[in-house]
Amino acid sequence: MDLQIPEPISTPKGWVAFADETWTIEPKELQIFFQAEAVFWTASRTIEQWRRLLACSRLLTARLQAAEDKGQRLVGTTRVWSDQAYEAKLYDVVTAVDMKGFGIASNLVRWALRHPTIGNVQRFVLETRDAGELYTRFGFKRSEEVNTVHMRANMADLKKLGLHE
Repeated sequence: MDLQIPEPISTPKGWVAFADETWTIEPKELQIFFQAEAVFWTASRTIEQWRRLLACSRLLTARLQAAEDKGQRLVGTTRVWSDQAYEAKLYDVVTAVDMKGFGIASNLVRWALRHPTIGNVQRFVLETRDAGELYTRFGFKRSEEVNTVHMRANMADLKKLGLHE
């Protein structure tokens, strides 16, 4: 299967290569990366939660291939989930602060949007507070523009209503 992995990109800090690391990355490395980048929405994720997230979605990564680094430093991620028929969702688009502005997030998003595991969906959705301008370049619109309402139910509320154990 052709995964259309983006070509490596050159940065002043070295080459950045892209990979699908869904089955190979250690959840602890993800937790450390997201904590180091102060990603507010992942602050309380446990290692077990990272394992479960990886089990039901695809993790696309960017790694800096720099001579001064021991190994390959994780500098970008995104996760993509799909029901393969109706809807796919983009999650956890994060670029290391010192690597912003080199096209890492754009390459990850572009790759996720065409990744073969999404199937033949009718739409892609995502949530963001701070990077809306990135996503509009890829055709995303604010939900108010497409007549939708975003709603959530917390598990604690569902338990109070007897809808979850």
